[in-house]
Amino acid sequence: MMPYEPVLDVMRRTIKNLEFIERHAAQGGPYEVTQPINSFLGALAHPWEQLSIDVGSISTAEAQMEGWPIPGKDRSSDTEMASLAELIRFMRNGAAHGNITLLPDGRGEIAALRIENKHRKRRTGGIIITVADMRAFLRRFVAEVEKIADAQGQPARIA
Repeated sequence: MMPYEPVLDVMRRTIKNLEFIERHAAQGGPYEVTQPINSFLGALAHPWEQLSIDVGSISTAEAQMEGWPIPGKDRSSDTEMASLAELIRFMRNGAAHGNITLLPDGRGEIAALRIENKHRKRRTGGIIITVADMRAFLRRFVAEVEKIADAQGQPARIA
């Protein structure tokens, strides 16, 4: 079916694809951890660029109380993200520029991701997010975008 709302529908379809792959993951693929990385670009980075997503000035502490998973700093010298908007922008930039490192769990599986930002090849910060938290973050983000779209009178979700 042709997308009615190209950006929102790509985001929605990305999440549906993620859910399908998670249900059908197997040793030889499809890979349920690789897909959230790809989904992150389709469901977060692309809409962030195309929509006026306003998560306001909600602090990361407030966001965490509302159920958003907040990643930890990679290094003690890394700056804490003050707002949810700052964290989303940081994650979007790191993912869009390929600054992601897969971190093992000690049993040969991927446990978490390190997302870093760089400016002129110099590292400016990093976060660590578990695979489970990345999935939860994506779902929270999509729900927030849907809420914003509904408030702006956007058409209903596609089936």
